Formats: sequence, C-alpha cells, structure tokens
Amino acid sequence: VFDGFANSAVITVWAVYIVSGGLFRTGVADAMGRGILRLAGDKEPRLIGTIMVTCGVISAFMNNVGATAMLMPALIGISRRTKVAISKLLIPLAFSSLLGGAMTLIGTPANILAMSILADRGLETVGFFEFFPLGLVLLTTGVLYMELIGRHLLPDRQGPQARRDAARPDRST
Repeated sequence: VFDGFANSAVITVWAVYIVSGGLFRTGVADAMGRGILRLAGDKEPRLIGTIMVTCGVISAFMNNVGATAMLMPALIGISRRTKVAISKLLIPLAFSSLLGGAMTLIGTPANILAMSILADRGLETVGFFEFFPLGLVLLTTGVLYMELIGRHLLPDRQGPQARRDAARPDRST
C-alpha cells in the first residue's frame, strides 16, 4: 500500500507543493501581483500576456498546479483594482501553467512520473531542459493566441465580491 509513497517522483511532487505553499505564505505571491500590475498596467491584453509569461516561466521550474495556486490570489487583487473580469485573467493563467510546465522535466507531475518509470525500467531518461525548445514554442504560441484572439472568446464573469460591490448602492452622495 505504501510503496507508491516511497517513489522518488511522488516525493519530488510533494516537495514542490511545500515550496509553493512557502512562497504563498511568505508574501512572494503578493509581491508578484504588484510586479505584474507594474509591468502590464491596467490594459487587458498586456495583463493577459504578462500573466501568461510569468506563470509559464514559473511553472517551468515548479509544479504547474503550485504556480497557478500561488498566482491566483494576486490575480484576484489585480482584477479588483483594474476592473478586468476575473475569468479573463484566471483562464489564461490556467492555460499558461500547462504550457509552461511542458518546458522542463519538473514542470508537470506527468513528466516526473514518466521519467521515474523510464529510470525504473532501465531505459534512457531525458534531460532537465530537453523539452524546452518545444515547450517554449508552445508557450509563445499560446500567449500570442490568447492576446490576439482568445481573449475575445473568454467569458466576462466577475467573482462574488465584485458582484456584491456592483450591487451595493453608492453611499458617498
């Protein structure tokens, strides 16, 4: 029953989640949100591109789920400040984490597990950056598509807090 937990690939994925949690709790995610906003401004296309490139690069070097989880709170704050619908930021975030994860061996749990299986069977494994050229093409294509075409197809949905704020009457007058 516990043999699977002793697998080095499972331990590596677990360690990546711990690092992701640490980055979130130390405020690195909030700092990243401020940096994204400073770089991109409040225009939707630039925000989407900056978010996708940032998440893609991060998810190449840490688990794509952890990268997404780390940036989600920052994007919720960016959405509130810029009035860009949260759905128009979170969907590109999810896509870029998957595309960026394809750039390195540790980018996705599937890559780690596949290499572990190859090594266990005595087969040749791939190097850390062997996926990088194709992964970079995928990420670049995904960012360009989302900035030029995909963003127009994204739903315009706000989170519950934004809906409450919009429904609340203005009491300043």
